Parts: sequence; structure tokens; C-alpha cells
Amino acid sequence: MAFILHVVNLFVTSRLVYSTVPEPYMDEIFHVPQAQQYCHGDFVTWDPKLTTPPGLYLTSNLIAYVASLFQFDLCTVNALRFTNILFSIGLYFVLVSLISILSATPKSFRLNLYALTLSWFPVGFFYNFLYYTDPGSTFFVLLSYLLVKKKSYFLSGIIGLISLTFRQTNVIWLCLFMMIVIIDTLTIDHKKNDELTSNSLYNPVCSSIHTPTQVVRVISTLLINTVKHITVVLPNISTFIFAIISFVVFLIWNGGIVLGDRSNHLAGLHFPQLFYYTSFLSFFAAPWTLSITTLYNMLTIKRLLVGITSSIISLYLIHHYTYEHPFLLSDNRHYSFYIWKKIYKRHWTVRYLLTPVYIISSFLNIHIFAQHTSFLVSLGYLFALILTLVPSPLLEFRYFIIPFLFYMVHIPPPTAITRTVIALLLYSSIHVITIYLFLYKPFTWPSEPNQFQRFMW
Repeated sequence: MAFILHVVNLFVTSRLVYSTVPEPYMDEIFHVPQAQQYCHGDFVTWDPKLTTPPGLYLTSNLIAYVASLFQFDLCTVNALRFTNILFSIGLYFVLVSLISILSATPKSFRLNLYALTLSWFPVGFFYNFLYYTDPGSTFFVLLSYLLVKKKSYFLSGIIGLISLTFRQTNVIWLCLFMMIVIIDTLTIDHKKNDELTSNSLYNPVCSSIHTPTQVVRVISTLLINTVKHITVVLPNISTFIFAIISFVVFLIWNGGIVLGDRSNHLAGLHFPQLFYYTSFLSFFAAPWTLSITTLYNMLTIKRLLVGITSSIISLYLIHHYTYEHPFLLSDNRHYSFYIWKKIYKRHWTVRYLLTPVYIISSFLNIHIFAQHTSFLVSLGYLFALILTLVPSPLLEFRYFIIPFLFYMVHIPPPTAITRTVIALLLYSSIHVITIYLFLYKPFTWPSEPNQFQRFMW
């Protein structure tokens, strides 16, 4: 039932988008012609405006080649967009399997509905209907993680390498998955050999960590046991190492991580990205995670002191590392433009006054995640967030898709489906509104009076 709903939504929405916006829009004006160059057999010409590798174009070209054997042309704009519909269908099944494994829950209607809701996560779902790299990137990253949890380590590394051809920064998630492979390998090896001693890998649930001594013990036992059992670990991470080395070779060859237009994608230190993300996460996870009881139980003297310290650090980071990208201030097609204009630009103090929101949001998100993941996975996720978001100069909600879904697949579906139904209704409503605005509320710029502009994430 859930899968049928997913397919129906995909096809109904795609039909509306394809018929109303038949020509390439926004970044599609770069992606579509590049893919069509590949369809015509030209694999040498490259648009310098493109900043990501050609994984999407190669995938579409492979599909188009198979279709051409049956006299079908799948190199048109809408046919190329359909590539992402296929990725979305695949993502649904990946989410079902991941949630089932991570929560140790057998597949059921409750689980399928949870996976369906995450598949309809509004930001990620929107890009299924355009020719963007996000759906393919998300699919391959989460597929790689699924294969890790299924202990298909060799294949997981290969899939991770494929994900790098969609977005270079996926190497950060690949490194996280490699660490998880090492943890799983050491855990399994100890159980097989009955080596659960004081020197064995110590990696408890994150919420049970209360002292710095425990943190030191977790990290030291990971390092010691990795070296001690390197002959067991190395074969399992061989394809991950190959993928990471390939990425390093790419960096050296390319002279940096960004392909093409580097002037608008200069890396820096943009720490407030973490604050934007935690607020974003709290909002979209709220139907499952928000609880008055949880908030009340977090009101302790210890947390108050930590909150005050965190607030001081946050205020410092906001003051010194807030960056307003030119696109954020000028491109009124994106929702982030209006959030920045209507909230952050309303008064210079707003960015500081929101600090308590960031702190409470962070405490809630960490509290929930820590209950369902080990300390090392939580720590790895934190580092992945920092390395993914902080260097990015632009507030772009697309960059939050993989971090959000990785967080959510670790939260077990609630026993009662009421919360999931509320989330599904929320996500569906946002989807309907965003598609309506995109399709039926176009506007024009004085500089381009004959070209429609459209609202989007």
C-alpha cells in the first residue's frame, strides 16, 4: 500500500511538472545539455559551469542506450528527469530495509509507512522531478550504508565510490561508513573468538557516556583493536580505501574539490550552518521527536550549565563566522532567500537572539539520537556534519538531505502510527504547497522579462 502511494505521488507530480515546465529550469540548463552531449557520444566536452562529477549523466546515458535498442529516445528533458523518479523508487526500498535492520523491526505496514514518510521528506522529494544530482547522490549514499549493515562490505565500498560521481562531498559519508565497518568487524571478531576482555572494543550506547574517561576508553580501544586486528579489518575496508585514494587522486588532478565554477563555491568556516541545520532537523523531525516530557526531563542544573557555556560559544561563532553568500541575498527563487530576508535581516540582533532556539534544538536532537546509536556512530555523525556543512558558504537546504535521512533512519518507527501519520500529512502539505508555488506562481525579473522564474527549495 505504501509503495503504491509512493509511485502514484511520483507519477502524478511528475506529470504536472513535466507538462507545466517542459524546458530546463535553474541548474537544469547546465545538467540537461551535458547529459545530451553524452547521449550524442560526446564524452569530452564539459560545461565549466558544472561543479559536480558526471555520475548522473552517465546513469541517464546508460538508460538511454538500453532504450535506444528498442527505438525509444530517452534523452529529452522529461526523459532525463525520469532518471530521478527511478532513484526515488529505489530510495523507498533502501529506507525500508535500513529502518528494519537498524531498529530490529520486521517489515510491516507501520515500518513501510515510516519509510514512505521519509521518502516524502519535502526537500529531497522536490528534486525528484527535476534533473538534479541530489536524488542519485542520496540513493547511492544510503544504499552504501544499507550494504554496510548487511555486511556486504566489498560492494558497499563500490557503491560509495559511485556516489562520489554524483557529489564529491559524499567522501565524508564514505569515511563514516568505513569506520562503522571497522566497528562491526571488531565486534564480530571478538564475539567469534570470545575475546570480550577489558581490552576489547568499548562502544556503548551514546546516552550511557557520562565521563571523559569513558570517551578516552572508547577511542583508545577502537585504535588499539584496529591495529591489533588489522589483518581482519583490512579486507573489509579495501574498497573504501580504494574509493578514498581515488578521491585524493581526483583532488590532486583537479586542484581542488569543486569542478568548474569555483568562484561561487569557495570553502570557508561557516559554523552557523550547524545551527541552521539543527533547527531544520528539529522542525522536520518534530512529529516523531517532540515531547513535552522529554523537554521537561532535560531541565537539569547540569544541562543548564552546559547550555550557558554552549550559548557563549555559539554567540562567538555567530558573531565571527556568519557569512552571507551573494546568492542568499540576491536569488529570490529560493526559500532560503525569504527566510534570511524576513527573519535574519529584520534586525541585526536576530541572529544572536535565536541562540536559545539553536541550543534547545541541539539538546533535543542529540538526546534522541544518543538513545539509539553507539557513541562512535554519534561522534562520527557529528564529524560528518561539521565536515559537510561548515566549509559550505551557502545556506542551501539541499545540503541537509543526507544528514537528515541518516539521522532519521536511526530513530525507530513509533509503535503507534499516529505520529507517523501526522508527519506524513505535514510532509504532504508542504509538498503540495511547494509544487503549487513552483508551477502556478511564476514571476519575472526586470532583467529577463520573457523568462519565468519559479519558487523552489
